[in-house]
Amino acid sequence: MEKAATLGVPLARQRALDFGCGVGRLTRALREHFAECHGVDISSSMLEMAQRLNPSCEFRQASSLESFPSNYADLIYSSLVLQHQPDPESARRIIDDMLRVLAPGGLLVFQIPLSIPWRNRLQVRRRLYRALHALGLPHTFLYQRLKLNPIRMISVPLLDIQTIASRQGCTVLNVDQSGVRGKEYVSAFVYCSKSV
Repeated sequence: MEKAATLGVPLARQRALDFGCGVGRLTRALREHFAECHGVDISSSMLEMAQRLNPSCEFRQASSLESFPSNYADLIYSSLVLQHQPDPESARRIIDDMLRVLAPGGLLVFQIPLSIPWRNRLQVRRRLYRALHALGLPHTFLYQRLKLNPIRMISVPLLDIQTIASRQGCTVLNVDQSGVRGKEYVSAFVYCSKSV
């Protein structure tokens, strides 16, 4: 919210969306700044816990924001979600949909890798994890002992994000790469606003 203040958006504080909310920790924090807060996640068990822990917020099970109308939310936040989509096109569709749901004068903040080096795009550790797990080796052995990871990682170049934003009448206000550089990729928090 301090970063939002320096950017001068959102202009209103009626509704906030936390996309990929998990148990609603950030959704609850946003409730201090917005009249309504909505969390969206694909995990029903996490959403059940989120609703118990955060009764003043609303939670929906979904993998997109299509259940929300256009120009609805003054703030949309998403972190550590887009990079695990099945492919870059799926992440682009979600970014496009978040911008559709964003209200004029609103702020969209999301984290995503902007690039992944070629040597890491093969994701050998993920492929090896899946092969060994299919052979019956337990998750704990593969993850903890062999340091293999089943999670897919994708990236979306900044130029693609700027193109999507422009199509939706939005502007990329800031790209913050501080504190989100991994060994295998370059990640950033992207801040977008929709024209009033």
